[in-house]
Amino acid sequence: MKTIYIVRHAKTGHHIDDFERELLPIGIDRTHKLGDFLAAQHCQVKHIYTSDAKRALQTSLIIAEHLGLDKNLIIKEHAFYAGTPDDYIDIIAAQDNQDDSVMLVGHNPQVSSLAQFFIADFSHYMQTGACFCIDFETDQWEHIFTAKRTTRFYVRPE
Repeated sequence: MKTIYIVRHAKTGHHIDDFERELLPIGIDRTHKLGDFLAAQHCQVKHIYTSDAKRALQTSLIIAEHLGLDKNLIIKEHAFYAGTPDDYIDIIAAQDNQDDSVMLVGHNPQVSSLAQFFIADFSHYMQTGACFCIDFETDQWEHIFTAKRTTRFYVRPE
């Protein structure tokens, strides 16, 4: 089985430079709650791939802390900042088949489009700080696009 965690960065404030927007205290608090939830679900990922925008990186660092993941295993992907859902799909398809799960942290509309691609009945935008967990019945990443899939959870800590 392969598992994908799709995370939208947490709640931010306004900033003159969009790339430098930081998490608000409520966003930080909700990300800690998400991290607690993911740890309680025994979420294990080898890497977190994240947009290099400040708010996404902050979200990734907090989650990594809760999962006991070394921050050096967070991989910044500039294409996640303003790219397309295909940039996320390229990362997924390139995963080593020895790894069973991957976490992707980014922005709307890309993360919502990615979730909509994998989840037929999801037609909304992901809220800030939300996470989808999708399981695929396959042992090879290149087969997830046709494999049977199940949404294990969609969570957005309040």
